[in-house]
Parts: sequence; structure tokens; C-alpha cells
Amino acid sequence: MARQTRAKLDRKGLSGLGLDRLVDILLEEASANKALKARLQAALAGGTGPAEMARLIDKRLEAHEEARTRINNARAKDLAIEFAGLARTILSELGTVDPAGAAERILRLLALRFPVSVRLVSDNARLWKVFDDAETAAAELICALPPVDQVPLAPLLERLRLRDRYGEHVGFLRGLIVGLARPAADAWKPLLAEAVPKEPGKLGAVDLLQALAVHQQDADAFVALENAKAENRRDTLAVARLLHEAGRHEEALEWVKMRPNGMRLLPVGGEIVSVGPEYGARERRLLEADILERLRRKSDAQELRWREFAETLDPQVLRLYLSKLDDFAEFDEMDRAFAFVMEAGDIYGALDFFVSWPRLDRAADLVLRHEDRWEGRYYEDLAPAAEALADQQPLAATVLYRVLIMDILRRGIGVAYPHAARYLVELTRLVPHLPADARLRHHEDFVDDLRRTHPKKFGFWSAVPEALR
Repeated sequence: MARQTRAKLDRKGLSGLGLDRLVDILLEEASANKALKARLQAALAGGTGPAEMARLIDKRLEAHEEARTRINNARAKDLAIEFAGLARTILSELGTVDPAGAAERILRLLALRFPVSVRLVSDNARLWKVFDDAETAAAELICALPPVDQVPLAPLLERLRLRDRYGEHVGFLRGLIVGLARPAADAWKPLLAEAVPKEPGKLGAVDLLQALAVHQQDADAFVALENAKAENRRDTLAVARLLHEAGRHEEALEWVKMRPNGMRLLPVGGEIVSVGPEYGARERRLLEADILERLRRKSDAQELRWREFAETLDPQVLRLYLSKLDDFAEFDEMDRAFAFVMEAGDIYGALDFFVSWPRLDRAADLVLRHEDRWEGRYYEDLAPAAEALADQQPLAATVLYRVLIMDILRRGIGVAYPHAARYLVELTRLVPHLPADARLRHHEDFVDDLRRTHPKKFGFWSAVPEALR
């Protein structure tokens, strides 16, 4: 039987329909599809030049800018389709013949986000995705413009920023900073500076100005803006880092030593959040050590790194400390560090350290030394440690798995019963690998005790393989 040929929806397949048939289909669909109709009209207008195409787009934008009616769910769905079509028209049709004009209009489209949100009866993820996609395309278009065409966009960017009450455009605007040519950035600066006094507690103009200063490698402008902030908005760590990177180490040392006393409002993840005095403390101490080293104060820098390690038992800090030592000195210092960790009061931090380094022999010694002190509620430390120790240090792993099982059953944590059952399976696997002289209750006695003490923990026992019950 001859193989049936299937028509493909591609250029070749559509060309086979013929021009008249394609025109009929487009006209029929355009009568029911506003987005398609608008795009066809814009494409036809393009034959007379970009001005007519821009006029049609402006007409549609003005209609949406002036609209005030409430938007129900059905209308929001239609709007998402309409705005997606409008964005394609701006970017694909106008963008090919007048990129600067397209950039201006895509910014007007993005500015509709807030007035549309006010009119919505309920939130609509599909609609917001259209705006998010338009932002991505707008950034690419604007950054590709020649500097002379970027400059007139500065007032539009500022207008968009001012209308952004809830920070929807923060990421978009910050992303533009690295793509704007200097003339456009310089045109935006005075507009931002004018807004600074009106935004004392907002992630806004001053933060963008500082981002521009970083992009333009203008440390003095960044520091001046930081000095102008209220004390509870000042990020001395950011200033110290910038000055250090600029090679101004003496000034950087002054800023890094300005340790905050109270609560501060700082930009974190694109939002202004309240942070305590210890926020960024680790980064601050390590940066201070780096600055001291650049100032040829190596012993002070190393003392600071050791102090940070002693407080945190952070293996990364110890590796940094060891990497700065003279040849052959690291071995003695490593032994000193390991001895310090073994005697640390924070046994869970010490266990994490030895597992992460890794020194599983030391971790096992620590587990057995403090056999009666481990508490199963610290499962985030104990469970990974037991898993890491299982193959090489089965006795220590057994101690931790037993602690975890007993804690889960004692507290009746139903959601953790499958984990407890898995730990019991692992304990059974480890039995043949335990040392003959291990001073540990026999596995069968441990399981019998579980049966006697927790006979009604059906969620647990049903998760245990039948052969082990």
C-alpha cells in the first residue's frame, strides 16, 4: 500500500494552497480574531511607511490607556490574547522598519500593567506572563538601539518606573542599566536624582543611580549616594566591597568597620526588607580580611579568618585560611583546626564540618564520643551524616540511625514514618558490617524494643518491609 502523504503546516505546505485561498482564510479568521486583524492592518499600513503603522498602534494603545471599566476573568483572557498580539505587532512589524519607534511603544505597553491590575476583578497569571515576555523582548530591543535612539527613551523609562508601585518592573529596569549606552544613562540620571528625596523607603531611584554608578565604575558617585541615605538604609558592606574592588583599600577598610547596630532596610532579592545587625556578618569579616591582606597586614587578616572559622566551623573559611599560609605550615594548622573542632561545644556543627571536609574517621569518633548526647530533632544534621558514614563507618551510622528512629516514633511524627522505616532497613543492612567488639545493643534487641514500645504506630510498621517487622 502506498504511504499516505501528510500536509505540513509550514511555508511549503501553505504555499501550495495558493494566494487566493490563503487570503480567504486570513479574512475569515481576522473577522473573529482582533489580534490577527490588528496585525494584518499594521502590516498593510507598513506598505505606506512606518508612520501609518505607528498611528494604528498608537490608536490601540490610547484606547487601553483611557479604559476604566472593570475586567472580569473572561475579558482578562481576551486581553491577554490582545496584548500578546499587540506586542508582536510592535516588535515584529514596527520593529523591523522603525526600531526606535517600536521601543517607545513597547514601553507604553508595559506601562499599562499597573492600570490594568487596578481594573482586574481577580488576578490573571496568563495576562502577567504576556507583560513579562514583553519586558524580555523590550530589553533586547532597547539595548540593541544606537545610543542616539536610546536617549529619548529616558523620560519613558522614568515614567514607567514612577508608575511601578509594587516593583513589577524592578528587574527589567535594573537589567537595562547594563545595556544602556552612557548618553542614555546620563539622560536618565537627573530624572532619577529629582525623585530621590520623594522615595526614602522605596527600592527606587537611589538604588538605580547606584547601579548606574557601578556600571560606569564611578565609585565616588556610589559613595556620595550612600552617604546621603538615612542611617537605617545604609549598606556599608556594599560600599566597602566596591571600594575594595576599585583598589581603594584604606577607604574600604573604614567602611567595612562601620558595623551596623540596629535594624536596617536593605534591598534583598529585588525587595526592601528589614534585616538585623548580623545580616552579612560573615561576608563582612571575610571582606575585611581580604582588605587587610591587600594592605600588607597578613597576620591581622589571618587572625580574622581564624576567628571566623572558630565561631562558625565553616569548612570553606578554613580552606581559605589554609590557602593563605606559607608552604608546609598548613599541615600543623589543619591538625590544630581538627583538634579545635573535636572539642567544640556545638557538636552538630562539628559533625557537619567533618562530614563536609570530609574526614569521616573524625566524624565517627565524634559520634561515638557523644553517643548519648545526639537528639533526633536535629535530623537535618544527623540524617545526611548517617548516610555519609554508612559505608565506611557503619558503627557511627548505626548510632545516628537509631537516634533518628527513636525520636520519630517517640514524638509520633507521622509524616516521617516512611523515613524511619527506611532507616530501619539501612540498620539491618549495616549489621554484618559492625565490628565484633562493638559495645552496642544487638540489632534484634533494638527492634524488639521498638515493637514493645511502639506497637500501635501502624503508619511506621506498615512502611517497614514485612520481613523486618
